[in-house]
Amino acid sequence: MPEPFVTIPCLDVHGVTRETRLALFRLVLLQRIAEERVMTLYRQGRIPGSVYTGRGQEAVAAAGGLALDPTDVIAPLNREMAAHFARGVTVGDVFRNYLGKADSPTRGRDGNMHFGMASKDVFPLVSMLGDLCPLIVGAALAFKRRGEARVALTFWGDGAFSVGDVHEGLNLAGVLHVPAVFVIQRNGYAYSTPTTRQMLNTSITERVRGGWSLPCEEVDGTDAIATYVAIRAAVERARNGEGPQAIEAVSMRMEGHAAHDAGNYMDQDEKRRYETERDPVERLAARLLLDGFSAAEVDSHRQAASDEVAAGLAEAELSPAPDPASLADGVYAQPL
Repeated sequence: MPEPFVTIPCLDVHGVTRETRLALFRLVLLQRIAEERVMTLYRQGRIPGSVYTGRGQEAVAAAGGLALDPTDVIAPLNREMAAHFARGVTVGDVFRNYLGKADSPTRGRDGNMHFGMASKDVFPLVSMLGDLCPLIVGAALAFKRRGEARVALTFWGDGAFSVGDVHEGLNLAGVLHVPAVFVIQRNGYAYSTPTTRQMLNTSITERVRGGWSLPCEEVDGTDAIATYVAIRAAVERARNGEGPQAIEAVSMRMEGHAAHDAGNYMDQDEKRRYETERDPVERLAARLLLDGFSAAEVDSHRQAASDEVAAGLAEAELSPAPDPASLADGVYAQPL
């Protein structure tokens, strides 16, 4: 009989405080539970847009959001819900946007995670994946020119790494020596295309270092603590004038590309192994138990996150639908 799969705890990295570990746990739990609820709403026909979950990638989103200072800016993609929460976006904000409510961040114009919040220094998602790279380089350049000790961070996946805008952005970031941090999630697929089918050299770290002479570090993207340490160090290097930094977070997209995609093309044995051994939520839970937290304490944090999601959804459901008469507001320029 083969040995059963066993969850591998997150690393015990010296210097990561108890408070930070708990903050990471809250964030990965919120994303996991909220996205599970969103998937249910989608199947009930209540989501007017589309759903792209980050199951298996929550650790990277949480670490990226938590690693920044309050004055920094972030540009998440559609699988980085935890990064929104780390910046102060609420569960209610997320559900209002998914449900297309009038008081949602996009005022009912969208039904997914394609939104930002200027008040939280969260840039809105650009659907053309890869476009956020040069956008965040522009933000970082503005900080440098104004002499501000601020950092701009964005995410993209291995699929977007093949987009030309990414390489133009990386080149410009290096030439201008701006305080930008690029977090590249190598999750194994570009929609349904395996990474091995879209690039001969699948080491993004090697390609960033060799192609653009930028610092890049590979990290286990299913380990929230290790990922936080790597991104936080990259952020501080960028803030201290060391120029752009990149992180390659190796994880797995544990579901299909979107809610409509069953992911039958995925390696199911590898998926089961990741789900058991390297689930980001359970790896961090296992680390907390090794840190001396009791099972009851860990479960209480799970319940608190579940309660926060339930309260956010209930709040969003009470929000009004947008007035159809406002459909063109904010779309066309108004005459003077």
